Amino acid sequence: MTRKAERSTAEPWADGDAGIDGPAGDDGVAVDRLIDVLEAFRELDPDMPIQYALAFLTIARREGLSVRELSERLGIAQSSASRSVAALSEWHSFRKPGHRVVVAREDPRERRRKIVTLTPEGQSLLDKLEALMMGDRSAGTTMVRRPAGTPARTRKTPAEA
Repeated sequence: MTRKAERSTAEPWADGDAGIDGPAGDDGVAVDRLIDVLEAFRELDPDMPIQYALAFLTIARREGLSVRELSERLGIAQSSASRSVAALSEWHSFRKPGHRVVVAREDPRERRRKIVTLTPEGQSLLDKLEALMMGDRSAGTTMVRRPAGTPARTRKTPAEA
């Protein structure tokens, strides 16, 4: 069975729509890997906003940056960056537990500045994401499967939306 045929029976996003497989000859591998990465974030929190995922990835690339630098890199308000860091760290807003993948510590040279780094759990998540990007599906994500007999993906018309 071809890779495309395998996807069409097992993965809800592989419905054969034009453009879903990416460039000619790619057979959707890059898209599949991106979906695997997004699924890994969804396993962490099914309702995680993409802004938190982007904040995590930015922190992972540039550990030791400040909340202000994070806001500049993401093009968001500093208050939004601060909320993202809070959600990814030990305590989210309203005393809700955070994801514990980053930690923000006071800069010893400038006490008002918070330096953000990965926790060991954050490093484990990054390792998992990197393995998924390299095509290692055994890295621990659980693929979303649709119930038997349901269509792969349905598109709503503008009138239905």
